[in-house]
Amino acid sequence: MAVRRHPMAVQTTSDALDRVPLDTALVARLRASYEIVRGHELRLAETFYTKLFALAPHLRPMFPADLRAQAEKLTAALDVVVRNFEDPAANAAMLASLGRRHAGYGVKPEHYTLVVDLLVESMRELGGAAVEQGRLEEWHGALRLIGQQMIAATRVP
Repeated sequence: MAVRRHPMAVQTTSDALDRVPLDTALVARLRASYEIVRGHELRLAETFYTKLFALAPHLRPMFPADLRAQAEKLTAALDVVVRNFEDPAANAAMLASLGRRHAGYGVKPEHYTLVVDLLVESMRELGGAAVEQGRLEEWHGALRLIGQQMIAATRVP
């Protein structure tokens, strides 16, 4: 059976990420690994924000004092992205809106690398041995693509 290239895998930049095939088999693996950490979704967000503020305390003022609502927003956004992997237009619209809002909060393109790294590290920590290293690397690539889409939306007039 031929692997169908996922329509979300568009040429967005000239870096190596564009050469990573986002196909239906990859989407299935991402969904399966996400289900493992999804059972800990609020812990995922809590772990992520703890790591983020430990490494980049200067970013803390961008967030409300009570992070519960923020944690729910993060997990809801991840849920939507995973659910809509097969509907890249829906994800593109949501990610564009999210990217513009984040830019309004002061998020800079260079922040996305840290966020991706820490989200994947948090997934590894919560998923344990149930989430294979290969799946984490795939998540790293997928989250980078998501970040690129959010950043690109801030460059559109």
